[in-house]
Amino acid sequence: MSEPINHGIVERLERLEAANGILQQECRRWRRGSLAAAAAVVILGITGAGVAARIAPMLEANEFVLRDKDGKARAALAIRDKDGSPGLAFLDHKGQVRLSFDLGSRDVEGSDDAKAKDRPPLRETPGVNIYDEDGGLRAALTIRPDGTPGLGLFDKDGQPRLSLDLCTDGSAGLNLYGEAAALRAALAVRPDGSPGLGLFNKQGQVVQSIDLAPDDRSAVH
Repeated sequence: MSEPINHGIVERLERLEAANGILQQECRRWRRGSLAAAAAVVILGITGAGVAARIAPMLEANEFVLRDKDGKARAALAIRDKDGSPGLAFLDHKGQVRLSFDLGSRDVEGSDDAKAKDRPPLRETPGVNIYDEDGGLRAALTIRPDGTPGLGLFDKDGQPRLSLDLCTDGSAGLNLYGEAAALRAALAVRPDGSPGLGLFNKQGQVVQSIDLAPDDRSAVH
């Protein structure tokens, strides 16, 4: 595969690893967190015909917990203290987070934390995360700070094994990883619409590639 394609694949891998780091931090935070329950408010009005229940038009809180009949937390909606971003998590009967919806935020590097608390998040990264029964992240869909989407599938050790990515230049890529997140195969469509397929060794070096130029001329390397 040509050098520009290889460079683009490496850039996509670096962006995916950065996004994975954010998602794994959220996973650890959900497992450590303990949310306080909020009681629903119901206003009862007595009428001549009997008792009518009126639900309050608005209920406000920083945290909500949904519990089952045994008192176990099964869902939680909260505003995080660290960055003020919302998150929704669904837990199994063992208390493990299995599904979460997040709208995280990232500040510009070097920004003053004290000032950051008084302003809206500089970058917001929505994500959907799916976990296994041990709390390990297995699938993640996110929009990165640069606005590009990415989908990652992870093994039991939390290492990426497959990713789908769209880049800011309009290119698209499908990447397959081996053990220790080593890139082994990549299929990409460049901004000019031409496709390329690359096979990599354990050191991440291209050993075989197939390219189709914009004029439909093919090349095997």
